[in-house]
Amino acid sequence: MFAKESKIELEIYVDEIEPELNSNYITMGALFVPSNNKKTIFAQLLNVRCFNENNNKRYNKFDSCPIKDECKEEWHNMDNVEIHFTDIRDSRINNSLIKISKSWLKQFSNNKKTIFANVLCIDFNNLDSSFFGDESKKANIYNKFFRTVIDYGLKAYFWKYDKMIIKNIFYDKKNELERHYFFNYRNLEKLSYESSKNIEFPNKIIFVNSDHKAEENYPDESHFIQLIDLIIGAIRHNIFRISNSKKKDEIARKIRHLLNNLRQKYFDSSILRVSFFPKNKIQKVRDLFGKDSSLRKDEFYHLDSFNFKLAEQSTTLNRWL
Repeated sequence: MFAKESKIELEIYVDEIEPELNSNYITMGALFVPSNNKKTIFAQLLNVRCFNENNNKRYNKFDSCPIKDECKEEWHNMDNVEIHFTDIRDSRINNSLIKISKSWLKQFSNNKKTIFANVLCIDFNNLDSSFFGDESKKANIYNKFFRTVIDYGLKAYFWKYDKMIIKNIFYDKKNELERHYFFNYRNLEKLSYESSKNIEFPNKIIFVNSDHKAEENYPDESHFIQLIDLIIGAIRHNIFRISNSKKKDEIARKIRHLLNNLRQKYFDSSILRVSFFPKNKIQKVRDLFGKDSSLRKDEFYHLDSFNFKLAEQSTTLNRWL
């Protein structure tokens, strides 16, 4: 008797944050959601948006809410905010944005292997962009590391399955990538061909607006894009502290314990991986025949190479008050 083939169906959500002056990295992340968990996870994300203690379910339309008499349409709409880490400002505080962000990161950090994330930080100080062609260089870089983020996440979390069916890959809208033929078609072929696993991609990559209020076709998926944006934003802030925002500090610390664990026991993490590339610059050398050549020592490295710029706890007296 042959053993029954084990398989899993997944949906994947991808986003990235561009380099900044004090963080010359592209931070790219993928969220892996098993299809049989998706409905429950979505309900959890959505219901966090209601802060009425007498209600445990979010209604998209204020008029549909059974306890609207205890609420205000203004509050309801405020809770419908797009979650975007870069929008967190000390000078322009949306309390709903802060509360939802903290709750979402807490939910992710405490989840029991129902949702997974893989994050890759690409170091532009060490990356030689000349290896990515002359035209559409930025898109070519995304091509390469998009596949890396997906492939490694599948191997890290779903290695025990004989077959993986990736029902959909959703990507935050990027005009350049949407017009890039290779990105949307050849990437998936290449992923399937190069993997040691049996992987199916029945659909092409779907680009969605991260703002669920603006997304016409896939508004539910926008919430998952917002979640991976929040995760990679919080991770980047812990490592590099890309601004002096106290509110960003508060939110980023909600995922700090996961990062501390990763620094100590990288392969013990069951829901989050964070890697960096490349560790070394490509060196220009001359071969035995006097011709110019390149010496490549491409290596991934991990959080144990960093001292976090964000302090473990606030150094102000506010946390004691």
